[in-house]
Amino acid sequence: MTKYIIYLFTLISVAACNTSTQSEPSIYEGTVNIAVDESLKPIMEAQIAAYITHYPKAKFIPTYTSEQKAINDLFKDSVTIAVTTRAFNENEMKVLKSREIRYIETRMAIDAVVLIVNKNSSDSTLTLEQIKTYLTDKNSKKKLVFDRANSSNLSILMDKLNIKEINTDNIFSADGNLNVIESVEKNPNLIGFIGYNWISDVNDKASMDRKNRIKVLGVAVNKDSNAYKPTFKNLKARNYPLERFIFLHSMKKDWGVENGFIRFSCSKIGQLVTEKMELVPFYIIPKEFILNTKPIGE
Repeated sequence: MTKYIIYLFTLISVAACNTSTQSEPSIYEGTVNIAVDESLKPIMEAQIAAYITHYPKAKFIPTYTSEQKAINDLFKDSVTIAVTTRAFNENEMKVLKSREIRYIETRMAIDAVVLIVNKNSSDSTLTLEQIKTYLTDKNSKKKLVFDRANSSNLSILMDKLNIKEINTDNIFSADGNLNVIESVEKNPNLIGFIGYNWISDVNDKASMDRKNRIKVLGVAVNKDSNAYKPTFKNLKARNYPLERFIFLHSMKKDWGVENGFIRFSCSKIGQLVTEKMELVPFYIIPKEFILNTKPIGE
């Protein structure tokens, strides 16, 4: 009887250990709700596909939305990953501190805000001052179209150009980056603003088809400087004035699919996916260059 009790106790213990192991978070298996700034959709679709290739039991449920909504959903625990073009602001960091969450900022790559016009447009380059005028001057006749009302692309411009208030009469919102491209394609008087990753992948037919439908403008800091178009070479050299970083955010503490995906996207394989799409992997950027970079206009 004693041997039987010991044997039964051993079986229960083993079963309990196995159950505990299976319930532990794993980078290999699990379902993740991820909110992505829609202007970053192509690069994140590529990263998700690459991760699933390596870990087929991982499942992602993506929502492509505005940047601020992605962050709000993360703070409401509606999603466990948010992908944006900015770090958390001061108020958001206070919330993290109040919830005793140790947050590590994660940058994945350099993307860019791209200015596009109709293929028949006479425009070829713009300066930052011209862009600022179009965004703020109530007498400007230029019409501008962004991917949505609270576009991250618009936020990037306002931050880089130190704009506090825009002329809303000249600015329109479309339902996503594809609709910006379609609007510009139909209207020769519009200037559109999209994420570079929508037209960057030279090996992807859909990406190149989109690029061939419009004209990409060069951007100069001022009238006395060279104008640059968004290319891998120009982004890597930090020559293109309207660059932007891609940030991956999660508040998960355990080593599950969320942190596994973030680590994957920023490691060698994920960075090769980034480079394949002609974006600049964060790891090859000299970090002292970033620390010493001053805002445009200083």
